[in-house]
Amino acid sequence: MHTRRPATAASRNAGPAIGLFLCALILPLVAILPIAPGLIALIELDWATSGYAYVAVAPLLAVTYVVMMCVLTVAAKRLILGRVAPAVYALNSGFYVRYWFVQQINDLALRLLHPIFATLYVVPWYRALGVKVGRRAEISTASAIVPDLVEIGEESFIADSVIFGAARIGHGTIELAHTKIGRRSFIGNSALLPSGTQIGDEVLVGVLSKPPSDPALATEAGSTWFGSPAIKLPVRQVNTMFDEGARFNPSRALIATRLSIEAVRTTLSLTAFLVFFSLLLSVVGDLDDLDNGALVVAATFPFLYVGFCLACGIFVLALKWLVVGRYKVTTAPLWSTFVWRTELVTATYENLAVANLLEPLRGTPWIALYLRLMGARIGKRCYIDTTDLTEHDLVDIGDDVALNDFAGLQTHLFEDRVMKVGAIRVGDRATIGSLAIVLYDAEIGADAQLGDLSVVMKGETLPDGTSWDGSPARIAVAT
Repeated sequence: MHTRRPATAASRNAGPAIGLFLCALILPLVAILPIAPGLIALIELDWATSGYAYVAVAPLLAVTYVVMMCVLTVAAKRLILGRVAPAVYALNSGFYVRYWFVQQINDLALRLLHPIFATLYVVPWYRALGVKVGRRAEISTASAIVPDLVEIGEESFIADSVIFGAARIGHGTIELAHTKIGRRSFIGNSALLPSGTQIGDEVLVGVLSKPPSDPALATEAGSTWFGSPAIKLPVRQVNTMFDEGARFNPSRALIATRLSIEAVRTTLSLTAFLVFFSLLLSVVGDLDDLDNGALVVAATFPFLYVGFCLACGIFVLALKWLVVGRYKVTTAPLWSTFVWRTELVTATYENLAVANLLEPLRGTPWIALYLRLMGARIGKRCYIDTTDLTEHDLVDIGDDVALNDFAGLQTHLFEDRVMKVGAIRVGDRATIGSLAIVLYDAEIGADAQLGDLSVVMKGETLPDGTSWDGSPARIAVAT
């Protein structure tokens, strides 16, 4: 007679662990699922036609992919995760498996649908996911969102790379709570709003910052917060150059113009990628038909792939000089063609040139060559381990400068829905630390050092030979 052994802790944990493993295996399929039918159709057209006329359908395939990826994220959220209530959940649970899988799909969408963010098209998508989005809100690349628990007030602005409603995880649990920002508030680039954060009306949370932990302070209307831990700035520059219509209440003609330009923006980088990649596959197929085709393909493919990468970079170069030309110091309201044109160029730069050409070149001398072609002034023997430049013509980097990984030279900011574009100068032999940010109108002196994860405020100057650290940057104390 055999007796049943009691379940061990390992066996009780096996279910969620196996579920997470299986979900991780499925994720790569999720990324290609929306594009697979289009790619198959493109290959079939290539086989059924002569020449390369089939690439004319690439724009349609790009539109289809964007729509299908949005539909996929909404379906996954509704069918797999369902409606999420604020609560504390166990990590070792079926809920966490479903939550993790849907969050991974959303992270994929953040990367694959990057051009759709900061456009008018992102709002209906977010609403379909379950986010409460107020009228005329602007949303860029926010991550970590739990849609049912996020509320964005009317006419608020969420800038790039904001971590919005980040869950609190510890001691075997995950805590999810409502996260809300009020009307006309601004959350700056790379800011972090923990789960449960409540932001008041007309509040500004700065670049690489988080709001104060005291809820009474975070909900104080009109307050401005910067740094981590946050400090309150007593004065904030308020823009009075443009009226309400140019910033908040555009005409129907402006809305139609923006929708048209942003329709191109959301699909252009993917369209160009499909065209160049399809041509690459066609050439490979033609070479394979030759005598000893396999050997010919093996010998020429590295050069063909380099040609594909260069084509992506050259396309963005041409787009930048044709659509924007040379950047100059300027100020423009959100509802203006200048903003939409420059955002079109930036989105294509990030999703086509950076993704296919520049990422492998980070930390090599070759990246400086491309950035110079984009308009940046870069001296000799520079180490550049970042692609975070936008208005390239306004960047002036001296000799022997080091920009460490993911350092950002941010030549523009959006405040009060006004895009302010200014220059940045980095002196000879200066060093900018990893993930550090230098804002526009700032100057880094010769031999100056800026530490990791630090921020130089707009208009500041770091004197020659000094060392700075923190957010906001303060003079470093020798140890």
